[in-house]
Amino acid sequence: MSLQDRYSKIKSKNRKAKSKKAVSVIIGYVLLITFAVVLGVIVYKWMKTYVPQEDVNCPDGTSLYIESYHYDCTAKVLTLTIKNNGKFDVGGYFIRATDSPQEELAVIDLTQMNMNPGSKLNPLGIKFGDYVSKNSLAPNDVEEHLYNVSSMIRGIYKIEIVPVRWETQNRKMVLLSCKDAGIVQDIACN
Repeated sequence: MSLQDRYSKIKSKNRKAKSKKAVSVIIGYVLLITFAVVLGVIVYKWMKTYVPQEDVNCPDGTSLYIESYHYDCTAKVLTLTIKNNGKFDVGGYFIRATDSPQEELAVIDLTQMNMNPGSKLNPLGIKFGDYVSKNSLAPNDVEEHLYNVSSMIRGIYKIEIVPVRWETQNRKMVLLSCKDAGIVQDIACN
């Protein structure tokens, strides 16, 4: 066998090795991309379980009503008589106020100004009854709450009350804000 034949044989082996090497690199990239896509699908399916599927709302017919109020401007004490005029038991409410007649949106939280012992709902809000019976204000029941608003220099002009209910969602007790059932009451001195 001549030197030329040997050289051609070696050259053809090198070409085959290079072409096999190029194919293995392409297979590596295909496998890497396939692995990334599969991993992405798995992470997507897993993360999808953390997103709520439907909006959780209070049942229609949840409602509170301010049956009466008394606002003593000199002592700066607000007395609210709240009635459940809805179809469902209510667990409490969020209460906010304005300190100016020009303000449209009530943004001052009155929770910490409540004078009824044990009625604060953490972090913000007022609860009815105790923690054992979560939704303790039954339909047509009435409850009175006192607020010391002496820290509000200009007084109260309007309050907004939004009922809340305890509901079981996915075997957990959650607090729902019934924002569609909120009420607004203008306040005047008595």
